[in-house]
Amino acid sequence: MIPGPTMVSPRVLRVMAQPMLSHVSREFVEAFKEALNLTKSLFLTESKPFMLAGSGTLGMEAAIANIVEPRDRVLCVENGFFAEKFKDIVKAHGGETDQLIFEWGEPVDVGLVREKLEEKPYKALTVEHVDTSTGIANPIDRIGETVKDHGALYVVDSVCGVGAMPLKTDEWNIDVCLTGSQKAIAAPPGLTLLTLSEDAWRAVEGRHTPVRGYYADLRRWLPVMEDPGKYFATPSVTLVLALREALRIVMEEGLEKRWARHRVIAEAVRHGAQSIGLENFPRQGYGANTLTVPMTPKGIAEQELRKRMSDRYKVIIAGGLGKLAGKTSRIGHMGCVTANDVVATLAALEMSLTSLGYPLEPGTAVGEAEKWLVGL
Repeated sequence: MIPGPTMVSPRVLRVMAQPMLSHVSREFVEAFKEALNLTKSLFLTESKPFMLAGSGTLGMEAAIANIVEPRDRVLCVENGFFAEKFKDIVKAHGGETDQLIFEWGEPVDVGLVREKLEEKPYKALTVEHVDTSTGIANPIDRIGETVKDHGALYVVDSVCGVGAMPLKTDEWNIDVCLTGSQKAIAAPPGLTLLTLSEDAWRAVEGRHTPVRGYYADLRRWLPVMEDPGKYFATPSVTLVLALREALRIVMEEGLEKRWARHRVIAEAVRHGAQSIGLENFPRQGYGANTLTVPMTPKGIAEQELRKRMSDRYKVIIAGGLGKLAGKTSRIGHMGCVTANDVVATLAALEMSLTSLGYPLEPGTAVGEAEKWLVGL
């Protein structure tokens, strides 16, 4: 129950256990095409889809490497550990950054974004859909409206959002959207997915300088994405097949139903934790539906709490990141997660806290969660 990599369906595991296919075989080429088409459906976009072997960080770098040239100015909107990566990537590719920084746990203020964009022109703006360090979900739909009015390319990292929370790439004016395979899509880690709008692709084709990189140069990959029978570098055959199966499962459930399931499960975990005195770190009303970040009670060692949950009850949750290390835990609930998983996690949390001397009435968190889960 960590916020990625998530557990994967037995259907996906069976696909990965099949004999290896040639990357130029008809069977694999057709599978790659289907995976790319399903990616467009996942992102709700008609934009160009790309699928590269690498983590979500490669997706972040590919986004910046292709649209940002030396001395281009980028506005990096930050309110968590992962949002801070963008400024370093921009600088690595010769761009200049301005940062609009919000307190961890606070959502992005769209009005302040607008004010910043009115100060000077920017080539691009970067923001996290969900920052996995804090559990905050930013209002990327309203940010998109503002960015569109000011001419910057809108870059959204939805590694911990797409597949579990509403994300409407075209409707929300997102120019570059990226994710990783290992979160709410519920595929193994190792692939990054990106989509580029027509405006973003014009920026790529209109560059005055070469892309600072070879593997992440999307112009080299475009012929392969348009015809997976062509070759630039060997794709991760097994992971592409696994991703296709995971995306099939997503579409069989339906995006609207999947979003609703994740919303119910998130409410169950949040209310369950709060019922035993564990407050959620992000501001109320802005918590992501993909993870919950409860504050660690005073007098409880966060690492020992997680160790007891793992050792005694075989439930694994994650620790806090950055300046939240030791102060919070992170409970992932995305992808294939079920009501049973939630009940088991909250029960393990209760019993572990009790064994560490934290006062609570057994069954409180589980009982509160059941009020939400009964409708699933």
